[in-house]
Amino acid sequence: MSVKRPRPSPHPSTTQLAERPPHPGSPAPAKRRIPRSLLLGAGGFFGAISWQVVLPVLPLHLSKIGYTPSQVGALVSLLSLAMGLVELHVGHIVGWFGRRGTLLGGLAANAACMVFLAQARAAAMVGSALAAVGVARATFWPPLHATVADTASEEARGQAFGMFWFWTSISYLSGPIIGGVIAARYGDPAAFYLGAAFSLLAIPVVITVTRPGRPPSDVTAAGAAGVLGDPAILKLCLINSLYYTMTGIWMTFLPLYIARQRLSVVVVGWVLTVQGLTYALVQIPTGRLADRWGAHRLVLPAVIGRAIISPLVPFFHLHTQAAFIVIGALYGLAGGLIPVACTTLMARMVPRDKYTTAMGVYNASGDLAFFVGPLIGGAAALLGIWAPFYLCVPIGVAGVLIGVRGMASGATRS
Repeated sequence: MSVKRPRPSPHPSTTQLAERPPHPGSPAPAKRRIPRSLLLGAGGFFGAISWQVVLPVLPLHLSKIGYTPSQVGALVSLLSLAMGLVELHVGHIVGWFGRRGTLLGGLAANAACMVFLAQARAAAMVGSALAAVGVARATFWPPLHATVADTASEEARGQAFGMFWFWTSISYLSGPIIGGVIAARYGDPAAFYLGAAFSLLAIPVVITVTRPGRPPSDVTAAGAAGVLGDPAILKLCLINSLYYTMTGIWMTFLPLYIARQRLSVVVVGWVLTVQGLTYALVQIPTGRLADRWGAHRLVLPAVIGRAIISPLVPFFHLHTQAAFIVIGALYGLAGGLIPVACTTLMARMVPRDKYTTAMGVYNASGDLAFFVGPLIGGAAALLGIWAPFYLCVPIGVAGVLIGVRGMASGATRS
């Protein structure tokens, strides 16, 4: 029996095509592009870590050069005051310089001001340096958040913010311990110089994810007052302000409280690192929950959690490294819901042409609270280093009372 052998095809096989070397004049194969979500996350990481490496060092640095806890609270609050006031007008700033120009200018100015802050000693110089850092940082967070909102569909916006905040939160995990170790080994100013370097590293990322030029005039015409005229947005911003008032108190006075227990700046760095770890771990799950269940359901649990956890520090007279690490982990876990929930809600409650202004209002509500928190915390600290932590209880109760009705209206909008 004869078997016919298959004739070879006149066309080259896919294997042959794959093995054939490219013609010298043919274009090179396209390289795989880095996902935009990863680039935006990198921008958030570098922008955030430029301050996170300084955060555990700043209160102790000011204390070492002669400032009392009350004075430290007042000085640190200047940064947030300047930041919040500028963020209310960031939509107009982007209208003048464009999104890319605003971001690049803010990052470069932030690096320069960090170096200035490391050298400042007199109260006027320290206050001016902190205010300048606040102005610089105010110009890059709202445009970056607006860019994230632009990249996602309505149904997947929570996941987009979850991914962005996850990479940003990695800085909350790594920044404090890096800053603490660097300050302990090379001196406090080294942490400020490192923060300046991280700020400059964000510049190539910003160039990649943004386009040059100014946006259309109708995109930046909306002012903060127009956005806050919406009752649902106003209530969301009030809740966000009360939440960050508690956070400002915690981040300012927890390092001082730990130092009073004769623990080193490295311990402060480890506590804030573990807090950053639990904070980061909840970002992506929170984004999925925001898309599936509704972002409005996630706000009040975070406010309640942090209001309960804060007074536990003086109530249980915490004094060991392990105890502070545990309380820091719980604090990060409770508060990690807020960034994704609030930015997702804000993006869903405004049209696309108001994203930058709305994100400026959202950021301002938090940063003005960071001004109020250390300020009233400093006043409470006149009674003792324990008092600022108990002050968080009535602040949290006020947020819950506003949220009981405010979140209902936000649910119908989102």
